[in-house]
Amino acid sequence: MKSEGLVGRLLVQFEDLNPGLRHAVYLEIRNDGFDPVAVINQPEITSEVYDLSGTPVATMKSSANGPRHVRQWAVIPGGAYIGLRVDAQTGNVPGREHGMVLLAVGGRRWGLKPGSYVLKATSLFKDEKDGPADQWVGELDLPPVEIVVAPQMVATD
Repeated sequence: MKSEGLVGRLLVQFEDLNPGLRHAVYLEIRNDGFDPVAVINQPEITSEVYDLSGTPVATMKSSANGPRHVRQWAVIPGGAYIGLRVDAQTGNVPGREHGMVLLAVGGRRWGLKPGSYVLKATSLFKDEKDGPADQWVGELDLPPVEIVVAPQMVATD
């Protein structure tokens, strides 16, 4: 969705980490303005997953381990776009034997079994005191993304 020259959307891609399965989530941001703007690579993401009937999907407990990406600034020239990976890449990924694919974004984790789901999210860029003068501050209400987990994705044979 568009906000003050910026347009955002999520791109969700299946990853087979052998033996674990997860979805990588990228926040794509396009600057439709004329002036360059800077964005932080770690915006605050609020997210929820729904089944196709509109019922929220229960989150799962999972721990995170490993390093986190270093905070960095990206400058988006007018008419250009970037993609920021925003899923939790350091979370414990359930093995294929669990019959699910991990989706971890916005501090929440879901174990998605075969079926169709909708991910709804917003991205908030706060005023960072140590940020550049041209930093973009605001919220992007992102379009919903359909996620399909096919039975063959979680098959163990």
